[in-house]
Amino acid sequence: MSHWNQLLQAALVGTSRQPVPPAEGMAGEFAGLLQALQGGEAQGRLLRMAGAVAVGRRAGFVAPKLPPSDAPVAAEDERPELKDAALQAAIADALSSGPLRLQHEGLAALAAAGLRLPHSLLPLALDAGRRAIDLRPAVAPALGERGLWLAARNDDWRYAVGASEQADAQTRWDEGSLDQRVAVLREQRQADPAGARERLAAELQQLPAKDRAALLGALAENLGPDDEALIDAQLKDRARDVRQAAVELLQRLPQSAHAQRIGAFLAPLLKQDGATWRIDAPEAADARWKDDAIDPARPTHEGLGERAWWLYQLVRQAPLSWWTARTGMTPAALLDWAAAGDWKDALLRGWNDAVIAAPDHDWCDAMLDRPRAQRAWIGQLLALLPRARRERHWLAELGAEGNGAQEVVGFADQACAPGETPSAELSARLAAALRLRVERGSLANDYMLRQVLTSAAALLHPSALPALADLPRTADETPGTANALAETARIVRARRLFLTLSSTSSSSPSQGRP
Repeated sequence: MSHWNQLLQAALVGTSRQPVPPAEGMAGEFAGLLQALQGGEAQGRLLRMAGAVAVGRRAGFVAPKLPPSDAPVAAEDERPELKDAALQAAIADALSSGPLRLQHEGLAALAAAGLRLPHSLLPLALDAGRRAIDLRPAVAPALGERGLWLAARNDDWRYAVGASEQADAQTRWDEGSLDQRVAVLREQRQADPAGARERLAAELQQLPAKDRAALLGALAENLGPDDEALIDAQLKDRARDVRQAAVELLQRLPQSAHAQRIGAFLAPLLKQDGATWRIDAPEAADARWKDDAIDPARPTHEGLGERAWWLYQLVRQAPLSWWTARTGMTPAALLDWAAAGDWKDALLRGWNDAVIAAPDHDWCDAMLDRPRAQRAWIGQLLALLPRARRERHWLAELGAEGNGAQEVVGFADQACAPGETPSAELSARLAAALRLRVERGSLANDYMLRQVLTSAAALLHPSALPALADLPRTADETPGTANALAETARIVRARRLFLTLSSTSSSSPSQGRP
């Protein structure tokens, strides 16, 4: 751990619990300055040293070098680096101040073209990944061996540390980053589910909680009844994230013992009176709940009452198929039934959680077809649907005249993962509707349209980019309008340039492409 991080840790836990770290390993005048700040009470000494080190970091202070014999050497890169100056500038600009989607697209295009970042852009890319977790899967493949080497020498960049890109699966499992280990497990689950499960079981209890939760989640690939015993055992894990990961996997196994236990808890609460179903919340907590990761203690910030809190936890863990099988109702009918009852908040919230944990397309459609005031987690629900089913909802929202374009872009921005776009057809309609609003002068007084315009430029299918290029400008533009149009043009230019990486990947090596 670096001296700076040691200072931060002491500041977080307090000097009464952790002493101020000494300035060891420093040399020259800077070391003398830190030694001169050692006197006085601990709190003041910590603040003085932190202030000095912070200024030193910003000024480019370099720690003493390791002897050459002790300094590890980066492995040789098999991939050529990007040499095209225009593409380098576009990627650098995106990493510095572009939207995450643009950053992801540039890095992904680079890796897909069989290229790596030039050394000068490695710190910029590693810093971008430090700021945005969602960008990290695109950063790592673009780094090359020197990037991995560099990441290992800065605590802020250690998220990218892992085994060599050329390493085999066993080496990536033994020495790789958490992301690499998850990828190895998922790959193995596709061809050898039992072997992957055994690999995980052999190490699971020795891993940190974060790693246990992430690696357990990889069992979702090719999940089957044979996985139940290992997953069910994690319901008693000491870490909440691990217990939640186990619950979500077991929800995808309707015949699991866990699902049967939850159904047994719910069955007495759901009763039929003639043709009418009614549900009540538990009257008291059940001591057996703790074995299924159900917390009887209602959090102080929780909006639900105590009994509703208990019901919600049971509902969120029950497979959605339990409700349709038990009542004979469709998802849409169940949502109507719940909305008219006394426990609607617990039921609707629990079902939302359940469908996100164990996606069911019919339930997603039914939830998204609800009146707008009764819908929640719209972006997350849309993300669970395949493109065709997802776009049915967007087309209905868009309308024949394109009046819902802003809302659809907002929902699509939430639902589409980085690197994913709406279809070419829908993108063309959205781009045309947005261009029409710009031509009508709506940008001047519509702040939200300015935001949506730049989001659309980074989101829509590449075939729709011409409609957002060369948008009309006027002499009397407000600063807000001018900024929105300039940012849109900048994103469109960059995306068009990134497309050349794939379309000209067979160009000559002198252009920096294989």
